[in-house]
Amino acid sequence: MAEKVKMDEVYARLLSADDRVVLDALATVQAQGDARAIRPMLHALAGAPDRNVEQRIVSMLNEIKVPEAVPVLVEALAEPALRSVRRTILAAFWSAGLDVRDHLELLIACAIEGNAAECLECHTVIANQEFWPERTARNAMKLASEAAEAEADTYKASLLRDIGEEMAVRLGA
Repeated sequence: MAEKVKMDEVYARLLSADDRVVLDALATVQAQGDARAIRPMLHALAGAPDRNVEQRIVSMLNEIKVPEAVPVLVEALAEPALRSVRRTILAAFWSAGLDVRDHLELLIACAIEGNAAECLECHTVIANQEFWPERTARNAMKLASEAAEAEADTYKASLLRDIGEEMAVRLGA
């Protein structure tokens, strides 16, 4: 119980206005933290005016290896307060090599709803995931292709088409 309280205090320090306090808390998280640290780190990132804090958090997220990370990151994608760091969350999936095979529908939704940078991150995650369930992949192919046709941003439309084509290749269609 004492360690939990200690880590809760560390997580609270991640939201400090003092960058040195945040960086010290990040060092403790790296040494002793678990998946519970992800959400406070994301909130710290969303409010981080300091470039060193931002770089440190992004680096830690991109190297995260705890199996419980995926559900926490997936939940964070839907949190309005973390909208400004959505691209970083998506990048963490592929940078850390996390298995997101059960979340293709969410990735497609993020690609369609998000901006071109978020769509690019989704594209990268989708292309780098080895396996996608067939039924979900078929639906993703259809949704991405339809969204590409309706997208005004030509770059994002191209990315969405590429996602649809990636799904078609995976399905042998």
